[in-house]
Amino acid sequence: MSAPAAPTVLATPTPTALATPGAAPTATRTVAVTVPDWPLVAALDRHQRRSENEAAAGEAPPTLDLAADPVILLDQHRVTHAGAAARAAGVLVGMKRRAARAACPEALVLEADREQESSLFELVAAAVDTIAAGVDVLRPGVLLMSARGPARHQGGEAALAERILDAVAELTGWDCAVGIADGPFAALLASPPGRIVREGRSAEYLAPHPIQALRSAPVGPGWGHRGQPSATRPERRLGLAETVDLLQRLGIATLGDLAALPPAAVADRFGPDVATLHLLARGWEPTPPAAHHPTQPILAETTLETPLVRTDQAAFIARPLAEQLHTMLVANGLVCTRLRIVARTEGGEEMERTWRHDGALTVADVVDRIRWQCDGWITRARLGGPATGAITRIGLHPLQLAPAGENAPALWGSAGEAAQRASRALARAQGLAGEEAVQVPALVGGRLLTEEVTLVPWRSEKPARREGPWPGSLPRPVPATVFREPPSVRLEDAAGRPVVVTARGLLSAPPSRLLIAAPGLPALQRAGLRAGSAYPVLGHGAPVVIDERWWAPGGHRAARLQLVVRGASEEETAVLALSRTGEWTLEGIYD
Repeated sequence: MSAPAAPTVLATPTPTALATPGAAPTATRTVAVTVPDWPLVAALDRHQRRSENEAAAGEAPPTLDLAADPVILLDQHRVTHAGAAARAAGVLVGMKRRAARAACPEALVLEADREQESSLFELVAAAVDTIAAGVDVLRPGVLLMSARGPARHQGGEAALAERILDAVAELTGWDCAVGIADGPFAALLASPPGRIVREGRSAEYLAPHPIQALRSAPVGPGWGHRGQPSATRPERRLGLAETVDLLQRLGIATLGDLAALPPAAVADRFGPDVATLHLLARGWEPTPPAAHHPTQPILAETTLETPLVRTDQAAFIARPLAEQLHTMLVANGLVCTRLRIVARTEGGEEMERTWRHDGALTVADVVDRIRWQCDGWITRARLGGPATGAITRIGLHPLQLAPAGENAPALWGSAGEAAQRASRALARAQGLAGEEAVQVPALVGGRLLTEEVTLVPWRSEKPARREGPWPGSLPRPVPATVFREPPSVRLEDAAGRPVVVTARGLLSAPPSRLLIAAPGLPALQRAGLRAGSAYPVLGHGAPVVIDERWWAPGGHRAARLQLVVRGASEEETAVLALSRTGEWTLEGIYD
């Protein structure tokens, strides 16, 4: 095994800003540790160990070298990886078994085993753990970690990269590659050549890379949304490879070409998934979901009656534990996007590993990660790693939680066939009736609900958002129905007198009835509120006073009031009323 090469630092003479001016970039200084052709490395290791077990006593099987010996890895009878010698003989990724055999008859043909790849990669993760804590497994073969803390501890980013290279080579016998840059995508592309991209230069480093580099984007296996299935058309998702090919057919040859496109145009034309790829191409990273901390911590644990000492035992405990965590998340309306698996041995030792995922972790995803991780800990001890006792307790700790709605697909899915059909229909409507005939909402910011969202023609440039703060703006959640022309209403007390908001911001009397004075609007009728009828007020909040442009001569005051009324169908309905110059209108209706 050759000594690992020291990382090189990428420096450019002049910075070139590819990001949109005025936007707030988010990019964490990230370390990416990759083992090149990891599935092939893992399969060859499995073959070598099997050969050693089957060899007669005193006979050592020949050691194979990926650089010199032709090796091919197959998955479902197609080539997924090929060693350097096999590639030189004409073996290409995607070939069928027969064609690969014909191109290189002397090649060693191995079958892919995802379970073994995942469990064996724990050896690499454990080796990196000896240098710095906080390692996340993105997928087997790729580790990510924050660079700032470990770099300060090791004396710089170059020293950190060298220590990681040495630790992996010494403890596992395999060569790895380390890249450091702003954001995980730039770090992943910087990993094979072993580069350290200076801060603020990730966009420049990414720009000349071919668009095919997006195939290794850190978007995880959950990338893309499925459209709505039908009886005649099965459910289908536009995959990452298909999306990259589509961008290439559209004439986008490099990441710099993609980064130069307007963000709003990319989001409108391709949807949120390709917008994420556009963000990565600009040297940024998606903003992580807002952290949510439930009143009671979410934790799923199980104590094993029979200590876990074999890899096949992990399959029996994984699903009940994953379902327990899923039930707790559903009860709180949350999903998990980053999960820590913690195990305790009979000797009191604790082991843990963190797994990242793009989107919500399903029960099946959690089951796979529990099984892979338990297999990895057991395999690590069996292959000469730190000796661990039998596992007696396993816990799941969600580290990153988000509301379940944030991971739901859009109205027509995403970049799949359903979204394309909807786009063609809207384009046809615009061609027949004009550009203004099809409008979509755009968030622009404001104090009142009618000001916060505006309608713009579909596929047109979205207006710039007016930055706040907006004192008196309504906190989330906002009403589901917002009136562009608020209907007039009358708020009365128990004696039939009108209720107003005083100069001190108080109600003149507790509201008792809400009288609808506007003609029958469809939204009011759906909520069971008819014109000319009065409805009892079951509850109300405190009025919120809004001083609109108090510094200007034309400024005036307004007040908001949230009410719960009983409609015509005896159902309770929450509404938002707005008072201006003593007159009440309805801003919106809650679902």
